[in-house]
Amino acid sequence: MMRDWGVDQKAVEHEGIDVEAPLAGIRVVELSMYVQGPVAGLTLASLGADVVKIEQVDQADYMRNFQSAFGVAFDDRGREWMYASLNRNKRALTLDIQSEAGRPIFHKLIAGADVFISNLREAGLAWIGADPETLHGVNPGLVYCRGAGFGMRGPLADDPCQDTVGMAYGGFMDITSQGEAPNYPPGSMSDILTGTNMASGVMAGLLKRARTGKGCVVGTSQVQALIWLQLQSIGIAANVGKRVEPFNHDRTSNPLFTIYQTADGWIAVAVLMSPQWPTIARAAGLAHLMDDPRFATFGRVLANRDEFRPLMAAHLRQQTTHHWWELLRAAGIWVAPVNRIEQLATDEHVLANEYLVSFDDGFVGPPSPFDVDGWRGARGRAAQYGEHTDAVLTELGYDDEQILQFKADGVVW
Repeated sequence: MMRDWGVDQKAVEHEGIDVEAPLAGIRVVELSMYVQGPVAGLTLASLGADVVKIEQVDQADYMRNFQSAFGVAFDDRGREWMYASLNRNKRALTLDIQSEAGRPIFHKLIAGADVFISNLREAGLAWIGADPETLHGVNPGLVYCRGAGFGMRGPLADDPCQDTVGMAYGGFMDITSQGEAPNYPPGSMSDILTGTNMASGVMAGLLKRARTGKGCVVGTSQVQALIWLQLQSIGIAANVGKRVEPFNHDRTSNPLFTIYQTADGWIAVAVLMSPQWPTIARAAGLAHLMDDPRFATFGRVLANRDEFRPLMAAHLRQQTTHHWWELLRAAGIWVAPVNRIEQLATDEHVLANEYLVSFDDGFVGPPSPFDVDGWRGARGRAAQYGEHTDAVLTELGYDDEQILQFKADGVVW
């Protein structure tokens, strides 16, 4: 008989999880480090899953003590933010899963879980007894998710990999470069994309389990995620035999599909179809250019882009970004200011959509990658090291005396 994988109401009782959350009742065990794996757990936790993150005894997650990133040195508050940005809304359990007494606790946790997440390498997971075969032997209904670097299979499958080398191998440093020298965009973009895709794989796995009654293995890698992100650029190279044009705002083949400097900043416009040219010309006060044979039609603008571009550039530099944005928006043009990253935290549109919010710990960040029926993400804080160890062990059926003994033996902290 197929098992009913409905929501376990007991799993939604712990503090901070709303029973109306999309993934309320889904229990996740996370054994991960750095950014990629934690982002997968973060995504599921933001949707209301009960995520228990395991850290080793006497070895806190490395991100709790991260000293700097991308040229920014962190003080104590900065280090707290770094960890919280990847691990909020999770419960923290410290456990030596390799010890004789710790492994049964780990297996008991897995037996009651819906999902297991890790970005450790396959060989390492096998060495500690957290490979798919072992954990499916404990829980046949488990959705087992692993995030890899270069790939889930093939000759590079077990090579060490992180964000930098993932973006290098996956072509992202190439496609984001304006010249021959590769470009490395900061912000752990590959890790964050891959972790989010891991969470999507988990949700697909949960749907498959609901249909089949059986657990499954899901996952992705940095290279797979980056190739997906670049599906058009790579597809053009693979199928058309051409390389997409690197972005250079004053050399684009379409001078109306680019950015222009204004009196106080930059503005982006995207005119891609013939009927849009008269609209932007009139709205921007450039209707007289349509009387010039060189610019009479959109096709002529493209053909004479080198003559058109300086005229457009000089005109837009006469007014502010806000002026042009409001004017062109009103005409229905695809247009936006080129925001500086620091402007987003106070942007009216961003705040109205709750794309950035203030969490319980005072930090500001995105609460969820997407909305689900009005749910816009859990707003909890990151747990302290070992904060929920006692609570999780109690839920697993261990009494106070057993928990004290585990602590005395160094099995938990």
